[in-house]
Amino acid sequence: DKYGFSVGEGLYTDMNAIRRDEETDNIHSIFVDQWDWEKIITKEDRNIETLKETVRTVYKVLRKTEKYMSIKYDYIQEILPKDIFFITTQELEDVFPDVSSPKEREYYIAKAKGAVCIMQIGDVLENGERHDGRAPDYDDWSLNADIVVYYPVLDIALELSSMGIRVD
Repeated sequence: DKYGFSVGEGLYTDMNAIRRDEETDNIHSIFVDQWDWEKIITKEDRNIETLKETVRTVYKVLRKTEKYMSIKYDYIQEILPKDIFFITTQELEDVFPDVSSPKEREYYIAKAKGAVCIMQIGDVLENGERHDGRAPDYDDWSLNADIVVYYPVLDIALELSSMGIRVD
């Protein structure tokens, strides 16, 4: 109400920062360029279908960007599958019960499916561990997700987006 946004409207930010304590590798740098957006939704839209529809929309844009880049630069190939696969952290743990690390489970599912939306991150799994951390005052642990793709050049599961419906 303070900023006059209506349902379906919101705020977009592009933050640049230096994280000098970051451990660098092939996908992490001390320079961070992070994009965030928030959109006003109704109480009725606080559900898993709204989250999935948003994931599908973001994924469609990622695929369009990949297509554009592959046309513009002949050395870039399209590798993303047409559809994204949805799975919760508990389902992921159930599929790979003998794999102890959540990051390893992400790798195996991303390699198998090409693109995956991992949902419900933050709460304790049946094995007594958390898949990954999420802020309880910010993320609704039942309505959040990461978009993870398999990146064959580095043979890794690469997180492209972290998102969710915020706590009410």
